Amino acid sequence: DGLIPEARAAAAEPDTLAHMDLTVSKAYNAAMEKAGLDEGQRNVVQAMAQQQAIGVICAGFTTDAKRFEDEMNIIYYDDKGKMLDVDSDALHLRERQVMLGFGMAFGAQLAIAATNEQAFCEHAEMELTARCQAHDP
Repeated sequence: DGLIPEARAAAAEPDTLAHMDLTVSKAYNAAMEKAGLDEGQRNVVQAMAQQQAIGVICAGFTTDAKRFEDEMNIIYYDDKGKMLDVDSDALHLRERQVMLGFGMAFGAQLAIAATNEQAFCEHAEMELTARCQAHDP
């Protein structure tokens, strides 16, 4: 192909990251489906995993433990916001599956960050700036 090894690796990187993301997404969605989470709840758990990874990897970022706890409590409610009425076995299954999914999403973010920590943190900074600008009048 005529590429030096570094160029070949750089050219393959997006495909590798996309493949990694798709693979984790399939496993994540299977765990969340087994847990009975709707799409909104799945997105919250995934966002919390990403925020935790950013807090671990990127200087200047921290995670708010109270907010994390509040957001993760979404797993105890149905899609209408009503507290789940399930037995303890069903609740434990839900908790285990959510923690499995959270671990997958968190691990995937750490792996993505490991490929290019600077770009990962720059992207996190851009997301934070965009979010802040959206909330400023």
